[in-house]
Parts: sequence; structure tokens; C-alpha cells
Amino acid sequence: MAKTPTIYDVSEKAGVSTATVSRVLNNPGKVNSVTRETVENAIRELGYRPLLEARLRTAKDVRRICVCAPHFTANSFVQRLRGIAATFAGRNYELQVYSVASKNHMDQFIEMLELNRMDGIITLSLPFTEEQIHRINMYQIEMAMIEYSSPLVNCVVINDREGGRLAAEYLINKGRQRFGIACELSNRFDYSVYPIMPRLESYREELDRHGFDLSERYIYDVLCDTDATYHKFLEVFRSGDYPDAIFATADLHALGILRAAKETNVRVPEDVAVIGFDDIDFADYVGLTTIRQNLDQSGRIAADLLTNRMKDPSRPLQHVQLPLTIIERETA
Repeated sequence: MAKTPTIYDVSEKAGVSTATVSRVLNNPGKVNSVTRETVENAIRELGYRPLLEARLRTAKDVRRICVCAPHFTANSFVQRLRGIAATFAGRNYELQVYSVASKNHMDQFIEMLELNRMDGIITLSLPFTEEQIHRINMYQIEMAMIEYSSPLVNCVVINDREGGRLAAEYLINKGRQRFGIACELSNRFDYSVYPIMPRLESYREELDRHGFDLSERYIYDVLCDTDATYHKFLEVFRSGDYPDAIFATADLHALGILRAAKETNVRVPEDVAVIGFDDIDFADYVGLTTIRQNLDQSGRIAADLLTNRMKDPSRPLQHVQLPLTIIERETA
């Protein structure tokens, strides 16, 4: 029987330390490209598989799933991951997470899928190209995407344009006259899905359809960060020039607006109505009216779509569009 290759064999063949091999497997971004390629070639030639992974597969037939996202600390990603983890809990799956911070990280992630013998991946808000998806399929790895649509894989999406329309319609029906929006426009990344523009455009179009204007001075370009939004709206409310209705394109924006309103004695919703987007966990605690996009459910559905295709690769691909629902509370 042929000897099972070890990390020491990879180290010897590549002419590097075992610590470097480990870094290539677990943190490739910290290894220079020449060394990383040398180690990866040695891994392929030897057919090396990490010891823990081989042991788990032999003992329990564990399948390896990787969840890949650009911002794991954001509340919306945490809730989606929670739904994914709940689906796999108690089942023979090993769940890993990979955080993408650049296009290079995306390419490294795809390369490591083959080396680490992944069985499936779930991506959150990442715009994979057709070429990248074909490459993943070539490795016979099943894939499900959340918040990005491709005809090549299972997808779970929402209609961002419908979200903007719902927000405008709701505020109009509440009798509001001057409309604003808080959104992150300037800080865009080419490795992450950008859902803000469809929400903004549809919000503006629905207002226009009812004869209302979205003034440029009421379009607040601010980081999707509660503290940044808080400081921005301290200035806005202290100036005295602000709309009587604000659509926050993320609940994190809304929380900063509510805090700033409280500290400047601006009454919500009497002086300004605030509606958010996401319905993340804290929204209920602060009485935030918001648009729910079923974050936990999107994770659960993606996990189910993935595992169903892993069991039966001939199963048709599915594109699931989750409904958006206005959750009416105290702020609007």
C-alpha cells in the first residue's frame, strides 16, 4: 500500500518549512506568490490532504462546506451565517468560513477549494464571474450564492428595487412631504455585491411617480456604519435643514440616525420618520420600522439548496427570490 503523503513530504518536496505549508493551506494571503505556487504544486503532485480532514472523512464521512463572504462582522452576514449553521447543526458537515477582502483573495479562495478538497461552498454577496464559477464546477464542487444571481448555480436573492419602492410608498402613505435617503455611495468595492443603487433609484422613481422630489441635498452619502451615520446626522439635525422622512438603506444607518435625533431633540416619528432595511436583530429592540429581507431564512435556504444538489447533482438548479416585508414599528 502506498504511503499517505504528509505535511513533511510536502515541506521536503517544496523546499520550505512545515510552517510555510501550513500558512499556504490556512492563510495563503500571507505567503508570497512564488512560494505559494511552489507549495501548491507539491501538494497536487503528492496528492496531500490535511490530516484532520482525511481522518474525519474516514471516520464519519464528513462533508466540507465553506462559507465565503466579504464582511463577516456585519450584522446581516452574521444572521445569514446563523441560518446556515443552524441547517448544518448535528449533521455530518464540517463548516468553515473564509473572509474575502480583495479580488486576489477571491482567486486564492478558488485555488484553495481544490487543495483543501471542499465539497460545497456558499457565497454571501460576492460577484463571482462565469469563468470563476466554471472553474469551481470543474473541481466538482457544488455552489450556492446569496444576494447574487447566476444561471450556473443555485441562488437566493431579493429584489432591491422592490425594497426602494416599498420604502417610498410607505412613507408617502404616511403623509410625508420631504424625503431623504441615507446610503453608502462613495465607498464601493469591486469584490462585493453593491445593492444600494437599485434601492436608491427605485426609491427616487416611486417618489417621482407620485409627484415628489428627492432633493440632492437630502441624499446622505455615509459609510454603512452606525457611528459614522450618528456623527453625520448630528450635523444634519443641528443645521435644522432636514427632510421629514428618511429611508435608511441599511438598519445600521437607521440606528445612527435615531441616536443623533435623540441627542438633538428631534422627535421620531413626529419631526422625522425613519424606515430601515434588513430587520437585523436590534431593530425590534429600538422600535425601528424596517423592510425585512429574511436574513436567517436566506442562509437556511441556501444550505438546503446546496446539500440537495450534493446528494443529487442532476437536481435542477433553483433561483429563489425571497419576499420583502415592511415591519411597522414606532419610528415611521
